Amino acid sequence: MDYLEFSTNLQGKIPFAGEILTAQLAEIGFESFSNEENRSYKAYIQKNDFDQQALTELIETIEEHLGELKYTITELETVNWNAEWEAQFEPVEINSSILIKAPFHTIENEQKFRYIIEIEPKMSFGTGHHETTSLVLQTMLDLDFTGKTVADCGCGTGVLAIAALQVGAQSAYAFDYDPLCYENTLENKVRNNAENLTIEQGDLSLLEGKTFDIVLANINRNILAHNMHYLAKALKPNGQLVLSGFYEHDIEFLLEKTAQFGLRYQSCKVENKWAAVQFANTTINQCANKTN
Repeated sequence: MDYLEFSTNLQGKIPFAGEILTAQLAEIGFESFSNEENRSYKAYIQKNDFDQQALTELIETIEEHLGELKYTITELETVNWNAEWEAQFEPVEINSSILIKAPFHTIENEQKFRYIIEIEPKMSFGTGHHETTSLVLQTMLDLDFTGKTVADCGCGTGVLAIAALQVGAQSAYAFDYDPLCYENTLENKVRNNAENLTIEQGDLSLLEGKTFDIVLANINRNILAHNMHYLAKALKPNGQLVLSGFYEHDIEFLLEKTAQFGLRYQSCKVENKWAAVQFANTTINQCANKTN
């Protein structure tokens, strides 16, 4: 299967330029996307699905909002992507408690792990290799999930939702705007016998009208900040919110955003400058104290 790579630089553009571009490119057949700190942006499409006229018209429309957008289209060398991925994907261990592996892995002494998650990510994010996924999983091991309801926002492979069920959650709700992630999570649900996992395709507005004991959101800082009202309202009284997908230097920025919604800082984990931060919902308690 031959692919084309769309590449541009978003440095200096508005904060949500990457999200805008992704949403529009997905409409004309692009399948996967990479946005490196809102600078180096890449998107991929099957060669047979590419329509230069459609792209030209789309870019002209986007430039009305983002300004001039120079880009290149490059044909990628045809490779066996599954073979390439299998050659590079190694099992992941989290605090000697969680093992994340692929279907083709054979693990010695597998029984020593308390939780085993089998993930075939394909083109989805969330294998545990990236620091942000690992940090959220580490934070989850510090929390009590017994009988809790959980939301996994921007679920990628669904690894966090599946992990939540394995560590004791009563039910989990996972969603992602990317159709490939949605389909991949459905597959991984079956692969891990995650019967109490509900999966939908969409953005953070799906949280509207729903509440959970624990909300997990491993996304980027701009999307988190822009949608903090959805995340905060989705927390039950004393609910826990775990955020990741941003750098350590972004923590202060997010502390200001979360404080506006009565979310209290609980803990933080950092690895290679990436961060995961845990918050508690204090809004209800604060209101009760004022009443009393």
